[in-house]
Amino acid sequence: MEMKMPGEFVASVALSGIAIVFLALVILIFVVWLMGKIFENINSSKKNTPSAPEKKTEPAPAPKAVEAKASAPAPVIEAGIGDEVIAVIAAAVAAMSAETGRTYAIKSVSAKKTSKSRRGAWGNAGAAESTKSF
Repeated sequence: MEMKMPGEFVASVALSGIAIVFLALVILIFVVWLMGKIFENINSSKKNTPSAPEKKTEPAPAPKAVEAKASAPAPVIEAGIGDEVIAVIAAAVAAMSAETGRTYAIKSVSAKKTSKSRRGAWGNAGAAESTKSF
């Protein structure tokens, strides 16, 4: 048994469906915009109201330089590593030493041995990311 529907009925059903979908999208856009404004006002009111009177503090004194032991041997530096790289590594070690209060020494600096991969760095990173769970 075949049922025929008039064209006006089909068109009205299709148009009303499209109108309902767009109306729902407009309502969702409005709700998300309104929530953004509400949270924006909440965050700005938290920033504007001081919870406690602020005390003026002086900056912390600079940490004292840690002197290396005279008996520590000079670090072994591989050829091809620039002076800037050595300076950055030494500064990082000195900062860590000043922060923790312990004395650290650089024993050697060498370039990392890399494998010859046809994928390259980004390909290796992608392979590592996709196989991390294994």
